[in-house]
Amino acid sequence: MQYIPHLNIYAENLITYSANIKKADILKVIEHIHDNLSALGLAAAGKFIFTFKENNISDETQSAEIYIPVKGEIKPSENYGSKLIFRLINAVMTRHEGSISDISRTEAALKEYIRKNNFEPITNAYYVVIRNGDTFGSDCVFEVYIGTNYNSL
Repeated sequence: MQYIPHLNIYAENLITYSANIKKADILKVIEHIHDNLSALGLAAAGKFIFTFKENNISDETQSAEIYIPVKGEIKPSENYGSKLIFRLINAVMTRHEGSISDISRTEAALKEYIRKNNFEPITNAYYVVIRNGDTFGSDCVFEVYIGTNYNSL
């Protein structure tokens, strides 16, 4: 597995969605949001980013946040929030190819790499959807990022 330290993620004009979601259902929620952006007068303008707020790698229902960079003016909505800028700096990244259900092994390996290299993690894992796959199965691709303290290098 390849690990790349000192990366930054930057996105702007984002619509956000927060909910309690099972890890196995997150891609279905993302697809639903993507399919309905036009109803809000918006179009996706980048890769979807999501995180689980608790540091729990099981498939229990967890508090999740989804960030979607969009084209268009984000109007106030009952169901969605907005964020001008999303920035994750000095992150360590690895790639996961496969189902979301087995991403916990990749995340655990990334955390072990961070520990062995004496980086100080300061965020939960953030996932960037590279390829959603046809059935949300083994053909999915994610980049997994964990932000680290840039002052402890």
